[in-house]
Amino acid sequence: GLTLRQASRHAAVWLLGLSFFVSGFSNTGALHAPVPFLEDIGFPTATAATALGTLGLGSAVGKVFFGWLCDRVPAKRAAALGLGLQLAGVLVLLSIRADSSLLLIWTYALLLGFGIGSWLPTMSVLVSSNFGLAYYGSVFGVIAFLESTGTSLGPLFAGLMFDATGGYYYAFVTFALLYTLAIPAILLIKRPAAL
Repeated sequence: GLTLRQASRHAAVWLLGLSFFVSGFSNTGALHAPVPFLEDIGFPTATAATALGTLGLGSAVGKVFFGWLCDRVPAKRAAALGLGLQLAGVLVLLSIRADSSLLLIWTYALLLGFGIGSWLPTMSVLVSSNFGLAYYGSVFGVIAFLESTGTSLGPLFAGLMFDATGGYYYAFVTFALLYTLAIPAILLIKRPAAL
């Protein structure tokens, strides 16, 4: 296994950190902002809250599915699929209007939630398979720290965008664009030759 210092000399750790920072930033912003967004465009609070609950259910199922998938395909492909589902959820969210059907809201919630369920199993396998197990804790800790930092900043960004523009549209567009950065970053990861 590679020490944290050794891992930091390889592009793989930076691509991994970037991807999980960006996805954490985007998925929590796209998870928390839709409740006030749906209320603002006229949906009842109960509908918005139920959508959030559906998102949690999707995430729980996603964790099991992506753990299973990582045993069958390369973890970076599983992670890219999870990020793609999150991107699809945000794109559906961008299409929701006051006259949209409830089906569209549930579609957003299930896609985003199922995709969010990918982060923990794929992150764990990506760290262990690319950097080994000897120093797994320190390398995983740094990647998890970056993901958590993104997670803490995403809702703040959405709130600041709302204050600046009076809506969440540009926050959602930003989240979608960031996923288009995170997906290729994951797919470009190559196991360091030194391992």
